Amino acid sequence: MSKKKSLFIKSLFIILCAFQSGGLLAQEGDKLDGIRKSLSQQTNDSLRVLDEIKYTRALHRNKHDQAEEYEHAQNAIDLALQLKDTLLYARALDNSGLLHRFHEQYNEAIDLHAKAFQLVREKDVQPIHKMIFANNAGVAARYNQNYDTALSFYLEALKIAEEEENLRNIAISSNGIGNTLAQIEDREDEALAYFQRALEAEKKRDNTLGMAMNYLSISDFYINKEDYITARSYLDRLIEINEERDDLYGLAITQEFLGISYLNEGTDLNKAVFYFEESLAKFKKIGSKHKQSELLNMIADAYKKQKKGNLAETYYKQSLNLAEELNQFGLISSNSLALSKIYENKNYYNEALSYLKIAKSYEYSIQLNEQKIKIEAIKSEYDLDKKENQIALLEIDKELQNALLDKQEEKIKRREIVTISLGIGLVLILVVFILQYRNFQTRKRINAKLAEEEKDKLNAIYERNLAQAEILVSRLRLNPHFLFNSLNAITYLIQSEQNYKAIKYLKIFSKYTRMVLETSKEQVISLKDELQLTRNYLMLEGNRFEKDFTFKIIGEDSTGVEKVFIPPLLLQPFLENAIWHGLLLSENQEKFLNIEVDFQPKQTKIYIDDNGVGRQESMKIKRSKSHKSMGMQIIKERIELYNKTHANTLSFEVIDKKDQNNLPLGTQIVISISKS
Repeated sequence: MSKKKSLFIKSLFIILCAFQSGGLLAQEGDKLDGIRKSLSQQTNDSLRVLDEIKYTRALHRNKHDQAEEYEHAQNAIDLALQLKDTLLYARALDNSGLLHRFHEQYNEAIDLHAKAFQLVREKDVQPIHKMIFANNAGVAARYNQNYDTALSFYLEALKIAEEEENLRNIAISSNGIGNTLAQIEDREDEALAYFQRALEAEKKRDNTLGMAMNYLSISDFYINKEDYITARSYLDRLIEINEERDDLYGLAITQEFLGISYLNEGTDLNKAVFYFEESLAKFKKIGSKHKQSELLNMIADAYKKQKKGNLAETYYKQSLNLAEELNQFGLISSNSLALSKIYENKNYYNEALSYLKIAKSYEYSIQLNEQKIKIEAIKSEYDLDKKENQIALLEIDKELQNALLDKQEEKIKRREIVTISLGIGLVLILVVFILQYRNFQTRKRINAKLAEEEKDKLNAIYERNLAQAEILVSRLRLNPHFLFNSLNAITYLIQSEQNYKAIKYLKIFSKYTRMVLETSKEQVISLKDELQLTRNYLMLEGNRFEKDFTFKIIGEDSTGVEKVFIPPLLLQPFLENAIWHGLLLSENQEKFLNIEVDFQPKQTKIYIDDNGVGRQESMKIKRSKSHKSMGMQIIKERIELYNKTHANTLSFEVIDKKDQNNLPLGTQIVISISKS
C-alpha cells in the first residue's frame, strides 16, 4: 500500500470515527436546519461569524455541496474582516482551510491555516486556538507531502501544548509528528517514539478513540517496516478496543489494515481477502460507498496477486461501477488501468484499449479539475488580499489618530509630574528654613535661661545645650546644599523624560528627608537607622554622578547593630569627603566606597574604605583651587560635644592606604564606639 493511500485511510478514520457514537450521522440533517434557522435570525455579528463556520461544517458532513460550503466560509471571513476581530478572522480562515483540506486542495489549506496561526501567534488569546491552527496547518502540509512545513507547525503546536500541559493536544501533535516523520526518508524510525508518546497521553486521558488512532498509526508504522507480526499485534489490540467501544467503523478500518498487512506480506493472500471482505461487509452496513469501492479494489489486487484473473476482473468492475456512481476520478482511473492490463494479458486488445482510454481521460479530468481549483484559489486569495488592504488603510488612519491622542496624554502627564516635583521641592525648602528659624529661636531661649540660672550650674547646662544646638546646626548647615543638588538631579531626569528613574529617586529623596526631619529632635539614633540614612544618601549621590562610583554596606543586618547609638548623620561628612575629595578626583576605572560594621559588645567599629586619590593628592588639588574644607573640623567638634554629654566614647582615625611603592591606594576611616 502506498504512503499516500495510508495517509488518506487514516485521515478518514479520524474524521469519521467522531460520528460513530450515538447516531450522530443521522442527526446531521436536523442540526443543519437548526443552524440555518439561527443564521436567518442572527443579529449579533460576532455570533453570525461563528454560525457561518458551524453551517459550513454541517453542510460538508450532510449535503457535501462544495460551492455552498465555500460561499458560507467566505461570508464568515468577510464579516470577521469588517468587525476587525483578529481571533474571529483567524477562526474563519482556519475554517476555510479545513474545507479546502476536506476537498484535497492542500496548497490552499496550508496557506489559510498558516495565516490563521500567524495572526494569533503573538496575541493574548486562548492557547487552544493557537494549538488548533498550528495542528491544522501541519495536517494540510503533511497530506500535501510538504513534510518540513508539516513538522515545523506540529512542533509549534506541541510546544504550546506542553506549556499548557494539555494532554489532548500533546497527543494530537505527537501523532502528527509521528505520521510526518514516517514519510521522510531516513527518519522513519523516529516516528515510533512520537506515536508511543501520543498513545501514553491518550491512556492518561482514558480516551479510547485517541488510543485507537495511535494503535492504528503504530501498526501502519510496522507494516511499512515490513514487520507484519508486530503490526498485527497492535491491530489485535485495536480490535479489542473497538469491540469495547462498539465501534463499527473502527472495526471495519482495523480489519482493512489487517487485510493490507497480509496483502503486503504476500504469504497468505486468502487471509488478506478474508479481512477485506469482513471490512467490506461492515462498510456496506455503515453505508460508505467510497470505502466499499476502495475495498473492492483491494480485494481485486489480492486476487490479481494470486493470479486469479477472472475474480480480479469481477472485483475491479464492481469497484469501477461504484467509483463512477460517486464520480471519484482517482478510483475510476485506477480500476480502468487495472482492467486494461487484465484484458491485454488475455489478448483482448479492443477491451484493453477501451479501458486504457477511460483511465487516461480521467487522468486528464483530474488535472483539469486541479487547474480549475488553483485558478479559483488564486482569485479567492486576490479578493481576500484586496479586502485586507482596504481595512489595513483604515486601521493605519485609526492608529495615527490614537497616536496623536497618546502623545497629548503623555505631555499632560509629564507636565503633572514636573508640577508635583516642583511642589515637593518648594515644601522641602520651606521645611529647611522653618527648622533653621526654630533652631535660632531655641538658641535664644537657651541663652535667656542661662542668664537666669545660678553660676555654678551655668557651665554644665550651657555645654549640654550647646552640644545639642551645635549638632543640629551642623546637620542643617550640611543639608541644604545636598538637598538642592539632589532636587536638580531629579529635575534633570524629568526633563530628559526618564520618568521611571525620577519617581524612584523622588521616593528615595522623600524617605531620606523624612528620616532627617524625624531624627532632628533626637540626640542619638540607632546605628541601624544611621546606616539606612547612609544608604539613601549614597543612592541619591549615585543618581547625581551616575556610574562614577559603586558602594556596598556590609554588616548592617548584624545582630546588635540596633543597640548601638550615635549622633544622627555622623557618617555623612566622612562619605562626602570620600566621594568629593577622593573618588571624583580619581582616574581609576572602577571607583568603590565600602562601609563595613564590626559589632562587638564592648566596642563597635565602622570602616569606611575608598580607592580615591588619597589625602595628600586631595590637599594639593584643594590648595591649587584655594579651597578650604570645614567638614573634618565639624566632625571633630561634634564628637567632642558628644563625648562631653554621653557615657559612651566616640573616636575616629584616618588611614592613608599605600602600595609597596608608597603610592596612594585611597583612604580608610575607622570610627570606634566604645561602651564605658
